[in-house]
Amino acid sequence: MPKPLMSQPELSEDDLLQRAGRGDSRAFDQLYDRMAPRLFGLLRQMLHDEREAEDILQDGFVLLWERASTFDPERSKAFTWAVMLFRHKAIDRMRMLGRRNRLVDSAALEQSTLGASFQAGADEEVQAHERHLVVGQALNELPKEQRQLIEFAFLKGLTHHVIAESLGIPLGTVKTNIRRGLLRLRDLLKGGA
Repeated sequence: MPKPLMSQPELSEDDLLQRAGRGDSRAFDQLYDRMAPRLFGLLRQMLHDEREAEDILQDGFVLLWERASTFDPERSKAFTWAVMLFRHKAIDRMRMLGRRNRLVDSAALEQSTLGASFQAGADEEVQAHERHLVVGQALNELPKEQRQLIEFAFLKGLTHHVIAESLGIPLGTVKTNIRRGLLRLRDLLKGGA
């Protein structure tokens, strides 16, 4: 007579992650099924972009598979450990996107404030130095808060989110002050009041 099938107790996320760390792909699949919806919600909230969140979710689970063997249940729960991995991936992506946006904004700012393109050659170096001085003087005429936020965004390469978080001010305030500062800077560089 065959033995009746006994249902196995459901493994905890900690157990599944430890098994995945030993190369158990079925445990990893179960872990994915349990964690993916919650991690995706977190990523979507952080990135404010569903496509980016999907990309990070996929990249994050690849990283989780690669690093599962380093998980220590004595130090944290599996989900907490996973959140940290995914959060770091999301922050890296926000920084990368921020750099890309800053390059575009910087090019647009230079084009709109300085107008024409410059001839190549020795004159270009002199003109670049003169532009640097003019922009520096104009920056010094901005209100301190606007100047500081523009420097954080364009010179230090921080995203608006990181600036808001590090200074403890609302994201909308950061964006508004940077925008006002850039408009004022444009007016100053054009010789306006």
